[in-house]
Amino acid sequence: MLLLVNMHCKRKGGSAYDRRAVMDQGRRRESGNSLRFALSALFLAAMIFTAETSVFAGPPLSDPNRLSYPPLRFSPPVPQHFTIENGLEVYFLASRELPVVKATLLVKSGAMYDEQGKEGTAELTAALMRTGGTKQISPRILDDTLASLAATIEPSARMEQIEWSFFSLRKDFSRVLDIFHQIMRTPRFDPERLGLLKELKSEEIRRLNDDPQQWAFKEFFRHLYQGNPRGRLPTVSTLKGITRDDIEKCHRLHYTPDNMFLAISGDIDREEVERIVRETFGSWPAKSGRIAVPPPLASFQKGKYYLIKDTPQTVTVIGRPAPTKNSPDFFAFDVVDHILGSGGFRSRIFQQVRTDRGLAYATGSFYRAREDYGVFGAYALTKTSAAGEALTVIQYLVRTARMHGLAVEETARAKSSILNSFLFSFATPHQLVHQQASLTFEGLPENFLWQYRDRIDRLTAADINHAAARWLDFDQALIFMLGNRAGYEEIKKMHPDFKIIKVSYD
Repeated sequence: MLLLVNMHCKRKGGSAYDRRAVMDQGRRRESGNSLRFALSALFLAAMIFTAETSVFAGPPLSDPNRLSYPPLRFSPPVPQHFTIENGLEVYFLASRELPVVKATLLVKSGAMYDEQGKEGTAELTAALMRTGGTKQISPRILDDTLASLAATIEPSARMEQIEWSFFSLRKDFSRVLDIFHQIMRTPRFDPERLGLLKELKSEEIRRLNDDPQQWAFKEFFRHLYQGNPRGRLPTVSTLKGITRDDIEKCHRLHYTPDNMFLAISGDIDREEVERIVRETFGSWPAKSGRIAVPPPLASFQKGKYYLIKDTPQTVTVIGRPAPTKNSPDFFAFDVVDHILGSGGFRSRIFQQVRTDRGLAYATGSFYRAREDYGVFGAYALTKTSAAGEALTVIQYLVRTARMHGLAVEETARAKSSILNSFLFSFATPHQLVHQQASLTFEGLPENFLWQYRDRIDRLTAADINHAAARWLDFDQALIFMLGNRAGYEEIKKMHPDFKIIKVSYD
């Protein structure tokens, strides 16, 4: 702009007066532009205010809690079921959304079946079956073949089962299922791969204390299940002692068709699924010799244990036995757990421990039920100085629920939340068929899922409070804490009976 002013002054004679006149004129133009901008902004603001005022001046929005709508109905498709002659049970549900097929195979194996002194066998067996190839296919060719077919076959080892996931394109289903059958029936058990897997698992165990939360929960359940095979954890020593013969024995004992449950969904017809499954698995003879494992918690013992780790945070887990899935109290106790801690932001533990008092980074409750045992617990991740108070508040909330019951409004809200969220547990056909196979795996009635919403809906406040009074005895509970020594000294002032434990996984 200054360059333009100088050029104009030169053309007019270049007097100082002319230059000032031109600059004054520029200022007046800028002032005029500013004034017009300000008026425009004021006009726009007035329009927005008027629009907002007209919106808020209208009828008030309805309270979402008072909205009326037809009741939600749970009416998903029922999976089809067939059993082939060797005992393999198959559940199937068609899904035409994509040209793919998914499958999940549940095997009655897992950590609780490991022989004492051989902990880790079931997990290593599953991992080696997948990575070690088959008697017909080398490990590298197996990986390359699945990759070329955009297919996946992966195991997941758990305490009470091994779960295999399977994915293939519709056109390759028969071929990929044949590869899957080879992995299940004739694995190679490559010795070099076994050595590598043992080293990887040993390193994973050595690094367990890098994750305080995971470590605390593992030790909590180890103490909860003491005296039961579920309470044994693999160590570096037990892994070293596992041989190829142990792996073959585990496979021979558990991987038989009468010990498996297969769930399939995808873009395929029932008749074709049954034909392919029978052709692929039908010649595999039944010979299960699975060892029966007693349910845990039969001799449950309360206790207070503290594991010292140099960390600024403290992890607290407290729990005790709870209703089984076969118990008359199962459905009512599911509501109790939701109200106390698993129901999110509005649950009692979350509101009191985290929101109102700011004592924990994370807190809540959990309820794990099987057909023959159940566990209820609560947890809190806190700074060291707040651990004792957080534990006290959790105990108070659970004790209050047991002695004085839960409010009618709370039970009604929890039931509504459970009923509505239950539908989202089956957002895909494979979730539904997987759940159905899992029910048979656990020995539960086939109509359990279809009964669930009705049983929850029919619960009364009296039913729920009866379950709370019967099972919420946190005076008879196991308390496990992981934190630093200063935290231990502080908690000892409130609970002198806490015991320090030392853990070695060597």
